[in-house]
Amino acid sequence: MVTQVKKARAEKASTKPQSGSRLFDPYRALGYIASSIPHSVQYRGQAAFVTTGIGRSFHVYDAEKLNLLFVGPRFAADITSVISIGDETFVSCGGKVSVCRRGRAVGELEAVDRGEINNLVQFGDYIIAIADDNTLVIWDKNTRELFTEIEFERESFQVTAVVHPSTYVNKIVIGSAQGTMQVWNIQTRRCLYEFKSFGSGVACMVQAPVIDVIALGLLDGRILLHNIKQDRSVMQLSQEGRVTAISFRTDDVPMMASSNAEGDVALWDLNNKRLIHVMQGAHDGVIPAIDFLAGQPLLLTSSADNSVKEWLFDGQDGVPRLLRQRSGHFAAPQLIRYHDSEGRHILSAGRDRSLRFFSVVRDAQNVEMSQGSLASEARARKVKMSDLRLSQITHFASNPAMSKDWDDVLSCHQGGRDAHTWSVDRKALGKYTVESSDRTTVRAVAISACGNFGFLGLGSGTIEMVNMQSGLSRRTFAGHSKAVTGIQSDACNQRVYSTSLDGTLRIWDFALGAELCCVSLPSTPSKLVLHRESGLLACICDDACVRVVDSESQRVVRKFAGHRNRITDLAFSNDGRWIVTTSLDSTIRTWDLPTGHMVDWFRVESVPVSVAFSPTGDFLATAHMDSVGIFLWANRTQFTEVTLRQIKATEDEESADAAALVAMPTSAGLASETDGEQEGEARADGIQDGSDAGVYLAPEQLTDNMVTLSSLPKSKWQTLLSLSTIKKRNMPERAPKAPEQAPFFLPSLEGVEHRFDIDAQAKDGSEGGSEPVERTKVSTVSAQSGLARVLYRTQQTMAHGAVFDYLKELNPSAVDLEIRTLPLDDDLRAIKSFIQATTSQLKSKRDFELAQAYLQVFLGVFADIIKANAGDLEPLLAELRKECKVQWSTVDGLIRYSACMVDFMRTSK
Repeated sequence: MVTQVKKARAEKASTKPQSGSRLFDPYRALGYIASSIPHSVQYRGQAAFVTTGIGRSFHVYDAEKLNLLFVGPRFAADITSVISIGDETFVSCGGKVSVCRRGRAVGELEAVDRGEINNLVQFGDYIIAIADDNTLVIWDKNTRELFTEIEFERESFQVTAVVHPSTYVNKIVIGSAQGTMQVWNIQTRRCLYEFKSFGSGVACMVQAPVIDVIALGLLDGRILLHNIKQDRSVMQLSQEGRVTAISFRTDDVPMMASSNAEGDVALWDLNNKRLIHVMQGAHDGVIPAIDFLAGQPLLLTSSADNSVKEWLFDGQDGVPRLLRQRSGHFAAPQLIRYHDSEGRHILSAGRDRSLRFFSVVRDAQNVEMSQGSLASEARARKVKMSDLRLSQITHFASNPAMSKDWDDVLSCHQGGRDAHTWSVDRKALGKYTVESSDRTTVRAVAISACGNFGFLGLGSGTIEMVNMQSGLSRRTFAGHSKAVTGIQSDACNQRVYSTSLDGTLRIWDFALGAELCCVSLPSTPSKLVLHRESGLLACICDDACVRVVDSESQRVVRKFAGHRNRITDLAFSNDGRWIVTTSLDSTIRTWDLPTGHMVDWFRVESVPVSVAFSPTGDFLATAHMDSVGIFLWANRTQFTEVTLRQIKATEDEESADAAALVAMPTSAGLASETDGEQEGEARADGIQDGSDAGVYLAPEQLTDNMVTLSSLPKSKWQTLLSLSTIKKRNMPERAPKAPEQAPFFLPSLEGVEHRFDIDAQAKDGSEGGSEPVERTKVSTVSAQSGLARVLYRTQQTMAHGAVFDYLKELNPSAVDLEIRTLPLDDDLRAIKSFIQATTSQLKSKRDFELAQAYLQVFLGVFADIIKANAGDLEPLLAELRKECKVQWSTVDGLIRYSACMVDFMRTSK
């Protein structure tokens, strides 16, 4: 009956939804730089700082070097606008405006029920924003209270932009999608003037360097410099596409810059009213904001392509050059892999047709691998730079073994009949483009462990081996009847492994190219991963299963099934004990190879498409379908004890949501403090849930018949027993002498020469030294010690265990002092209570060695007191002696038995 109850309880525990992930904690996100939210430039003295929105958080960069300074907190919704003023950053998201200081939320502006808040603009001590219901909302920045609201009719005047004209007190200019503008006084809430329509909607407005003139960017591509005082246009220019942002140089050069939604930046000469240059393809997405830094020939641009760039105007022709940039993927990465053996660098291939290098340690080292002079070639051919990029990378392999000598990355591309080499050392495209021998598409690539050879898996089923140094073909492996889906080679260059759409796993001789073995798989394999140290091959199959094949026995040794949709990627742990898989069902599962069990699983918001395990085992890196960043998860087994028990998911439909939803890592380091606390509490609740958690908690005492020792280090009681010897050994040989003090006044002798009376001073000193002067008299105050108070309290409650709990927290010297300072008044009440507490502790059979040590010190100190009061203490001492004899006989018998057995085993032949 007991066995059946335990079995039922274990089954119940295995199907219970877990709280968070057992093995991985959210650590941080890489590759987030900017978004479609306009950036904000803030000046602190001569230094400029740039604030960019990145989804639900924001970054603050130093404009001088574009170093990341602060990361904002994680908000509940995506950020729609951000502005930095002084030490504070105002962020609008989810219909409210939050106030942050140095990356931490410190408050909120007064809430308004107006929908989403957009276009935050500073106006002196006020903050202006445009609400979704076409209302202009104004707050007092200092008090954070709502100042006023101005409502507009959407049909006649849909607000799109707001600007404060310089020197205009309490007045703002509001632009509309209908092409009209209005001047308002925010104090009186009155419309002072309305301009005629410009024939196209107003997209953006900025103050020009000239008073009374503002620059208007219209939806039809026109740029108007309009004098609002005289209501006339000073200048009209035109560009391709709608105007998204405008900025003016302030270093005595009459130049204006404008941007459009296609990623182009136009530069204008205001003196001659002509176009100087068009920076085509400056970005790969819409440019929401551009800014010339004050007094500098630097243009700062940010874009929805996840990049921030600085352009320097140092030429005579007015054409800028790219000075520095911070960028990441602007389309989701599809494949990520660790490159070095220390786990510091990650290579990532994304849908933006780029290969990027990421540093886990230093974000400033993140860079896109160059594909050549695409910008100049695009200008010469008058095409977009994105059209000249290589097609999307479908698979790549890297090996840093020969990085200093030749290319160390090999990639194949979507629909491509050739493979390209890359150099991580030069961060650029390599020397060779290796074409397939039979002109079929390249489906998979690999690099040998030595870094000298690369492998190309072709659509015809042939495998071609090339030399990475020369790019020449060296050998072919023929045998597959359909396209190759995966290639791997062992650590000693003896065998090559490949999978194909023909449903087989084949093993080849590396040197001869001959087929050694063919393993038929029940389902078509789509990817092959090898753990070189253990020789295990993991195949992702189309039936949503992972089959592990032992390369020595050529047999399937493990099968992992459980995903409810196609498996996208897998990775071995650094020690080969785990396999981590990702799937389209949005779960990340960890499988234990020795036991064949699933030991961890959790869900994420975005579908994971690729996974990589750090070579050092400290991080798990994941890429997701609709996220442009790379997410790092900390391996909890590196810094805490984790119980790995089997997780059995049921087959019903509800089990798809049984995995806990874990928040994604953020740039700040953790998902959020609240999420971390909730997951920690949930994990702790699971451990405290007894049998449901499946974690065994050892009791303080296994059985009542067993004598147990304390968990304290033995130095606690050994030092206590030898404390007098230690003090005697550490006692100084002679008492320290106080230094002689010079008198305040030195007596002098009569005469012409100035001489001191040394004899008189010595005499005074000898007389004064015979009887020291007592300067301060402190009356001794007798107070109860902490042990005495605990003894008196436990004598009333009879809870004697509190005495030993108190003594356990003290060091040996403090324990000795507490016992020696026990009071002898009140009819030896403290002495009697200590004897009773020791007897009770011996009866409980706990902390045996501590009880013996404390008792020895007690008897050594109060032996004369006990002898003088033997009549009063005799009943207590008799009970204590009886209990000591019983317990010590048990321990002594066990020690003798163990010693006898050891001696027998040592001497037996």
